[in-house]
Amino acid sequence: MIRMKTLMIGLGLVGCLGLLQAQEGARGGAAQTWWVHKTKGGIYPPPMRPLWKLADLKKMHAGQNNWSEQIIKDPEQDATYNSAAPGTKFPRRLHPDTHNIYVIIAGEMRFTIEGQQPVTATRGSIVNVLKSTIFSYEVAGNQNALWVDVSPNNYKTVYPSDDPQPAPLAGTEVIKVSFNHAVPAYAPPNQVQWNLFEAAAKCNQAGAKVNEDHLFANPLYGFADPNDPLNTCAAAAADGGARGGRGGRGGGGAGGRGAAPAAAFNPNSTFGHMHAGPAEWWIVQVGHISGQFENTGEFLAEEGDVLYAAPMTWHQMGFQGPGPSCRLAMGGYSLINMNNTGGQ
Repeated sequence: MIRMKTLMIGLGLVGCLGLLQAQEGARGGAAQTWWVHKTKGGIYPPPMRPLWKLADLKKMHAGQNNWSEQIIKDPEQDATYNSAAPGTKFPRRLHPDTHNIYVIIAGEMRFTIEGQQPVTATRGSIVNVLKSTIFSYEVAGNQNALWVDVSPNNYKTVYPSDDPQPAPLAGTEVIKVSFNHAVPAYAPPNQVQWNLFEAAAKCNQAGAKVNEDHLFANPLYGFADPNDPLNTCAAAAADGGARGGRGGRGGGGAGGRGAAPAAAFNPNSTFGHMHAGPAEWWIVQVGHISGQFENTGEFLAEEGDVLYAAPMTWHQMGFQGPGPSCRLAMGGYSLINMNNTGGQ
């Protein structure tokens, strides 16, 4: 949470990641401005980087079917990119205090989650496992599965003692403990599984799908060209899609849809918006997404890639190319967009 008493650099507060809509003051009024202490943007301590490309991950793990790569480990979240061959099984486990989400990039995965019907997850799926819930999963189908596993930082995993004892992690010993667990219920918008492509076929893809303690996921779906012949859900796609900063960028500059072409992008300038504290990052679920990051540069990502805007970094995102694009906006919270004030 950002405490109001810390806000000290002039910025426009016109949006909230959870709502994905501009909030102009009190509905039609002038946007409010604030002061915030800003530190240097574009700082990426490993393993974070502006762009993790799936193609590069595959090269790093060439010849391996089963692998896991840490891509994010910041104060809020712990995320790994994973691959496993069909038939690979992950035994029963439980996170006692934290929720856990799986974003499926390719292949087929089957989840057995306490209190839920069996889940089959494929490309475009988000599987949401609540804290204090026993679950297991395996890779099915005829191709390797690829997925991003996201938890709050410093999460812990325990295993039922009537299953085989797990191997100890480095620097630990495995001991037996005792506690009772109760399976919580899903509160909207949270649900056990959601699939982008199933939702888009019904034009109901908009809105946050995960909003829990230290976990937030919101698919931002749309088209670079609102007149794209594949844009059969124009009204739904425009929600967060046809405005600068949230979807397509008119003319490639800081303006919104239809803005006049701007000068070449300068990463050392002020543009877009930022978040004062936690990072915002995105998993590209389909199509192509551009990301402009302060002091860093401009990056083009495609399906399966991961983009990351470090804390306090001016950034601006956009849909690119023909056909639909979707970036799954991720973070520890539903973040306020602190817009640049254009020198005002």
